[in-house]
Amino acid sequence: MILVMLMLAGGLFAQGDDEAEKEREKAEKAALKAYRNRLKRPINGVIFEPDSLQNLPDSMAILRFTRGVHFVDSLKSGRFDSAILAMQTIDHGKKVTFNYSNPYDPYKNPTYYRRGQGKFWYFGLGMCLLLVFIYYRAAFPKQFELRLRGVLNPYYYNELMNDRTISQFGGGSGVVFVIAQAVFAAGILLNLIFGGYLQLNNFFVFVFLYLGVLGAVMLQQTIQFLFANSVNIEELVRRQTQRQYNVNFLLSLIYFPLFLVFYYNGYKYHGVDLSHWISFLLVLWVVIRSIYAFVGLLQDRQLTFLAFLYFCTLEILPYSVLFAILSRS
Repeated sequence: MILVMLMLAGGLFAQGDDEAEKEREKAEKAALKAYRNRLKRPINGVIFEPDSLQNLPDSMAILRFTRGVHFVDSLKSGRFDSAILAMQTIDHGKKVTFNYSNPYDPYKNPTYYRRGQGKFWYFGLGMCLLLVFIYYRAAFPKQFELRLRGVLNPYYYNELMNDRTISQFGGGSGVVFVIAQAVFAAGILLNLIFGGYLQLNNFFVFVFLYLGVLGAVMLQQTIQFLFANSVNIEELVRRQTQRQYNVNFLLSLIYFPLFLVFYYNGYKYHGVDLSHWISFLLVLWVVIRSIYAFVGLLQDRQLTFLAFLYFCTLEILPYSVLFAILSRS
């Protein structure tokens, strides 16, 4: 009797083992089938292993999935949030629920979800401008001193203008022109970057923008020269052009360090619209230069109808159009 009962129990256990083995084989086949289906549909170039969706993605998995994550040095959100959302919405027939969260994972901090906008090329631009400034300081020492002192002292400005080697784009004037317009173009690009156009944060974009600013300003000064020749006010335009160069040069030396601070530390100013502040600084640049040029007309006692017409149409109007375009963008 006992022997019969033992045989029956052994049969039941053997039957249970066979059913468990069949269930296990069935689960392995289903997992293999799901894995083969995933091979046909890689996600962002990454093929997940069969058991990878059962665990919470760690930092390295997220790093591989997003093809690199730039750490924070900006105010703007990037594409990282959408990548995380894409990972969370992956579904291959069943829903995976995570029952824990790693509080020490740095990617859990929203600060790390931002795409960096600070790049080395902006600092490299500063180094190039510093080298050009050193060259100008060494090659034209007297002109350098007269330009800076002549901004506030008419005596030194007249000394500068008495030097007949001073021309519109030649010699030291050309170097000053290049430095000032480079800083102004950098400010325009910084305004666009802080305005949300992060894809423009590129050195080649700056080069094209810089060439555009140079071309526009040279075209403006060519029109001024033709207008001056047509109404015989060449000396007035010559003095006004050098006034612009002097104040532009001084403002560029002040502004570019500020632009560097904003560019690499903008993420620290939470709740501050830096795009508007950069726009304000650029407008202030033009306002200061325009006021300085208008005071120069009074000092030269050249405030005639033609001089006022020249000042309004060929110095004020072009920059008003520029800032109207920037404000709309």
